[in-house]
Amino acid sequence: MTADARRSVLTTLLRLKTHTAFLLQPRRPVLPAPTLQPFPASETGRRFRKLLPVRTLFTCQEKMAADDPDIEQLFRYTSGRWLWDEEQQLQDRYKAFNVTQLQTLAAQAIGSDGCVSITKLAEGGFNKVFRLQMSDGKSLLARIPNPNAGPAFYTTASEVATMEFVRDILQVPVPRILGWSASSQNEVGSEYIFMEEAAGKQLATQWDDLTPDSKLAIMREIVAIETKLLSVSFSHYGSLYFSSDKVDGAVPAQITSDAPIELKERVSKRFTIGPTVERDFWKKERGTMDISRGPWSSAKEYASSVGWREVDWITKYAVPKPSDDILSCTSQNEPRAHLNLLEKYLGIAPSLMDIDPLLSRPTLWHSDLHSSNFFVDNNRITAVIDWQGSWAGPLLLQAQPSPLVDYQGSILLKRPANFDDLDSEQQVQIKRQIFKSTLFQLYLMETERRNPLLAKVFHLNHGKTRRLAVELAGNTWDDEIVPFREALINVEKHWQEMGIQGNCPYHFTEEELKGHAADAEGWNEVQDFFDSIEGLVKRDGWTHLETFDAAFDFFSNLRKLGLKSMKGQERDIFDKQTSWARGQS
Repeated sequence: MTADARRSVLTTLLRLKTHTAFLLQPRRPVLPAPTLQPFPASETGRRFRKLLPVRTLFTCQEKMAADDPDIEQLFRYTSGRWLWDEEQQLQDRYKAFNVTQLQTLAAQAIGSDGCVSITKLAEGGFNKVFRLQMSDGKSLLARIPNPNAGPAFYTTASEVATMEFVRDILQVPVPRILGWSASSQNEVGSEYIFMEEAAGKQLATQWDDLTPDSKLAIMREIVAIETKLLSVSFSHYGSLYFSSDKVDGAVPAQITSDAPIELKERVSKRFTIGPTVERDFWKKERGTMDISRGPWSSAKEYASSVGWREVDWITKYAVPKPSDDILSCTSQNEPRAHLNLLEKYLGIAPSLMDIDPLLSRPTLWHSDLHSSNFFVDNNRITAVIDWQGSWAGPLLLQAQPSPLVDYQGSILLKRPANFDDLDSEQQVQIKRQIFKSTLFQLYLMETERRNPLLAKVFHLNHGKTRRLAVELAGNTWDDEIVPFREALINVEKHWQEMGIQGNCPYHFTEEELKGHAADAEGWNEVQDFFDSIEGLVKRDGWTHLETFDAAFDFFSNLRKLGLKSMKGQERDIFDKQTSWARGQS
């Protein structure tokens, strides 16, 4: 589809969206969820939403039937639906396991006689968390990874080692591990982690109701945690493991930052740094490819490995998508277009990491510090959870402000002169903007005072230009080529300002820049469309259970209007691409 035709489609969709606000009202789902059969653990992501308890199964009987529908709910993803690709999405999150054996091992781990109930407490895109209640009143949590969580063994082994490291060595509040298995060849039939329940309440349930002073206190707690993470750097880049795991290729976890000799020796004996568990290194066929996954001895080596990984995968496995994809530019479906950009990237990757070594040193970081991963009590952070996928990477690429304090909008620190003349809704928006601006500025000031190295990363000249080029190189085929090309254009544009010696090794011609501008306009329109319905449908088609019917009707009506406004080949293409949204007869 041409850029003009795609723009016409999106204009139509956006226009209809403004006339269908009633569709945003939640209604009961009417389409049945597909029936799933159990999938082997070997069959084969972005985090998804978490929820409060959804199902409690009381298990006083000695043995439960494997086909019990209540047990089946423990295995399935039940927190939402997808409008498209739902069968694959649910399969990626389906994990069967032996419930009775899980309960038995959990009781043993906590020293109880038996487990009387199991509750699915929360689930995200990659894991399910269960609360197991014992006969003596004790309880613990069991975390079971979905098939899409990451590489078998490495994902669980690294998560446990990382939690133990940040708890015991860095003194970060993390739930205590009570037992674990990084192999699915056990009685449970799955990898698992047993851990104590976090004290306090999940911050996501509290944040909106907290006073400004309480939010400020929690911001300072976050800065204190970042101080602890910044206190240690390593000799290599990769994921943490226990030395006893004997991970192939792993090296002793040598601390290179200032620390007591005794601590350095204890860490190097107990922990190693091995292959990264970053999912981009294991997705699809990458998991079986002979590619570099670390440990790396330099940030330059890591940045280059990202590019070579994608070159190898695209060369061997990329299959062009339908040329009539209404939401993709032509180059998105051409392997050669991706390879050309990756060749440019590989020519600059070492230069992007040629910065002050302190700013690229291997640093363990939690990359997902949103409100659901904090527990608090009396304005104190009592636990930081979900360390899965955390690794020791280049500080420049790792360290970004927590979404709780980060603010990328226009900074506003005081009310405008006409504030009293505005309606109540506008006043609320301005107050919210002022608070977010103020909290972010205070966070930056606190960081400057307590974590000057992190502040230096934040203020590095064109640090974002360097970081985005590396980040966006990692998955252009399944994600987007346009932002990656934009990142490379910006590197060439700011090459001299970044202080890199010599000339940029590639050059985008005027014709290429003109073509990119057209692609970028279409890409922005797609983003604008999904931004406009963010409260109803996510970009991957996910929606809440209670809004599935409304979301389906919304797209079904968009489809009908689009078909009425188009003719010929354009209509045929649109009909094919939106066939999933046909209304029910």
